[in-house]
Amino acid sequence: MITRPIIPMEISVIAGVLIFLLLLIAIWKRKDSIAYKLLASLRWLLILALIVAMLMRPMTKHYNVDMEMKNLDVLFVLDTTISMWADDAEGGDTRIELAKATCSYIMKELDGSNFALIRFDNRSQILAPFTMDTRNVTDALETIKAPDLDYAKGSSLNVPYDDMQALLESSSKKEGRTTIVFFLSDGEITQDDAPLRSFSELEHYIDGGAVLGFGTEKGSTMVVGNYKQMVTDPTTGDYAISKIDEKNLNQLAKDMDLTYERNNTTESASYLLSGIKSGSTVSIEQNEKAVDYEDVYFYFCYPLLFLLLWEAVIFITRRKL
Repeated sequence: MITRPIIPMEISVIAGVLIFLLLLIAIWKRKDSIAYKLLASLRWLLILALIVAMLMRPMTKHYNVDMEMKNLDVLFVLDTTISMWADDAEGGDTRIELAKATCSYIMKELDGSNFALIRFDNRSQILAPFTMDTRNVTDALETIKAPDLDYAKGSSLNVPYDDMQALLESSSKKEGRTTIVFFLSDGEITQDDAPLRSFSELEHYIDGGAVLGFGTEKGSTMVVGNYKQMVTDPTTGDYAISKIDEKNLNQLAKDMDLTYERNNTTESASYLLSGIKSGSTVSIEQNEKAVDYEDVYFYFCYPLLFLLLWEAVIFITRRKL
C-alpha cells in the first residue's frame, strides 16, 4: 500500500485535527447526556478520519500485469544547472518546471516504453535506469531541486556524456529495441574551460528523439534556494541574466542526428512523438517488472456515506448535529 496525497498530508492532518477540536467544543457545550456527547464525538472523529484517509489517496501495487509494450527505450537527459531556474518559460514558469512537465507529457504519450533519466549540473547522475515503472521516473523528477549557489561551479553540457554512453550502450544490446533520446537544456555554457565536445560518437546508438531548448533570447533572472535568493553575476555584482544558447543546442542535435526544437509549451514536441509512435511496434505482454497502481480510496466512501446519512437523520429529527 502506498499513498499519493491529493493535498499535502501535513495540511490534511492539521486541518482535520483543528476541525475536530472545534466540533468537540461545540458538542460538549450542549446540555446533552454524556453518552450522547461521546457518541457524537466518535461519529465526527470517524467522519474526519475517513475524509483524511481519502485525501491520502491510498493505492495498491500490482505486478505481473498485462501491458501494451512498445519496443522503445526513451532516455531523458535533463539540464538541472542554476540557469534552468530562470523564469522565462510560458506563463512565467521556470525552465525546469516546463522541462519536467515535458518529460511527464512524453511518458504519457509513449506509455508502454522503457524510460531512463539522467540529470546534470556540476556532475551527472543517473536518477533512473531504463524501466517501465514510470512512477520511479516521476518520483525522480520530483526530487530535483535547484543546486546550492555555493555548490554551483558554472555549467557545461559535456557533463552527462559518460552516463549517456553507458545507458545507450546498454539499450543497444537489447534485441529489437529502438532508442530515443530527449536532451532538455537551455544550452548555456558558463565554464570558460569547457567548450562543447562532440557528441557524434553517440549518434550510432540513437534511433530518434530531439534536443529541446528552453528559455528566450531576452533571458531572465534566476531565483533559487529556500530563501529565494537572486543569482548575481560575480564579475559585476548585478543580477545574472540567463539566455538560451541555440548555437550549442543545434550543435548537439547535429552531432546526434536529432531534431532541434524550441520547447515553448509542454506539447511542443507532439509532432515528433507522433512519428516515434507510428514507427514503434506494440505487443500485449505480461511483464513481471511492470507495475500498475490501483486507487483504493473509494473503499472509504461506503462507511463515510453511512455516517453522513446518520448525521443527516439526527439533524432532521433533533435539529442539531
